[in-house]
Amino acid sequence: MIAEHIQPSWLQRLAESLGRPHIMGWLMMPTSIWFLAGLYLDGWAHNHGMVDNTFFTPWHAVFYSGFVAVSAVLAAFVLAAYIRGHVWQQDVPRAYRSAIVAAPLFAMGGVADLWWHSTFGFEAGIEILLSPPHLLLSSSMFVICAAPARTWPAYRQRNQLPVILSILAAWSVVVFMLQYNHPYGIIWPERSVIGQTGVLVGLVSICLHAILTTGVVLWMHDRQLPHGSITAVLVINALMIALMGDEYRFGWSALLSGIVIEGMLYVLRHRTRSERIRLLALVTPIIYCVGYFVVINVTATMIWPISLCVSTIITATFCAYSLAFIWPKAPDAPNT
Repeated sequence: MIAEHIQPSWLQRLAESLGRPHIMGWLMMPTSIWFLAGLYLDGWAHNHGMVDNTFFTPWHAVFYSGFVAVSAVLAAFVLAAYIRGHVWQQDVPRAYRSAIVAAPLFAMGGVADLWWHSTFGFEAGIEILLSPPHLLLSSSMFVICAAPARTWPAYRQRNQLPVILSILAAWSVVVFMLQYNHPYGIIWPERSVIGQTGVLVGLVSICLHAILTTGVVLWMHDRQLPHGSITAVLVINALMIALMGDEYRFGWSALLSGIVIEGMLYVLRHRTRSERIRLLALVTPIIYCVGYFVVINVTATMIWPISLCVSTIITATFCAYSLAFIWPKAPDAPNT
């Protein structure tokens, strides 16, 4: 091709390297972590009253500079495809094509966020998370962070860290946007008695996040990741959301959940995939909820009666177990 004759050989070799999915994952990893750290740093600042009524804060600087860094990596993939004599719409793996499209959408969301604050002022409470610009920012950020995990070629053992961190980052974006309804944020079993609205809200929040956690565990199981990966992701995610409200005690329940889940997978390693999926969908919500209530009971006074706790565990398990019936029969094939 023409591009092969006019480009220096070292540049051509670099472009070939940038076209390999596992190299893409390693390049996305540090910038995505930077990007995610900025998001949680900004959330921590908001939740701890460390922001003024201005868009230009140190927390936004970290957040948006992380976006610039990850966008530069995505731009490098587009340029590398051109150097190889291809177009990125065909040459770049599908998951990264989605991320490349999501990047300008995120930039549009940032501009819209500045306009929104200038026009309507600065929200408080749940409104901060639910403004249209923030929904655009979070959805496009999710697509960007999930790209390495969605690509999932046949990674060798040493190339699986980008997939693990990609799953963690994508899940953490979702959890961040749902922090107003996260059981680690507002501890309803400590605050509401039967008959109060908080009981219903608490039940829904526990069921919702039990489903999300089960989905993440099933996703990681299908990626055939190393032992300890599920535990690490559960614990880090729990500590990150705990950062928003200083409820770090629930890291212990996440640790318990990960150990039990991975121990079960080790024992059942010779069973069929469908059997492991069904058991994961059953055990994950149970151990998630049991660990949650145990931590509350040990560290504080739980208002909910044991009957309500048991009913919550059964309801969450019933909801999460439904994932076993809709989960794909085979893991995703590599994207191209």
